[in-house]
Amino acid sequence: MARPRKQDSSDSDVKAQIIDAALRVIQRDGSVCATYRRIASEAGVSPGTMTYHFSTIQEIVAAAFVKMTNRIADQYFTRLGDARDAEHARELLADLICGELWKASGQMLLIFELYAFVSRHPDYTYIMDDWMARSRAALQVHFDEKTARALDALIEGFTIHNALSRTVVSRDDILALIRAVS
Repeated sequence: MARPRKQDSSDSDVKAQIIDAALRVIQRDGSVCATYRRIASEAGVSPGTMTYHFSTIQEIVAAAFVKMTNRIADQYFTRLGDARDAEHARELLADLICGELWKASGQMLLIFELYAFVSRHPDYTYIMDDWMARSRAALQVHFDEKTARALDALIEGFTIHNALSRTVVSRDDILALIRAVS
């Protein structure tokens, strides 16, 4: 087996550029329409450069979703890390569910694309597993493991419902449910 060559900073920059371009293409066109040519064009690189950094288109899409889920998990840690106590954490969770994070820059659309991608490519379920584990770890700063799992499901469920429904569940109702669960 050949040893992977050492990457210099320009290789890392190009790889990051490709991953960022992949996220834009996925958001605009969907993960099933993310092709080498579309991503290369969006990134301003040749398709050959793409194949140098990634073996398959699925690998590029997966790397884009890993970047997205890491960014979301980091935001969870940042927000929940600011909580003074469990009650403040509950308030912050309600803000998280009802806030702009999910609406900003088409975040929910990317999340839906991730669900579809993982459904079609089960080898990449680790992306969802890692994301859920990081989300629960952020919640476990203030809540036990079982409660963190339930709150994680609440967050996901309400963000999906509020993103896709004409009838939005209010922050007060969500906060009451968070309190009931925790």
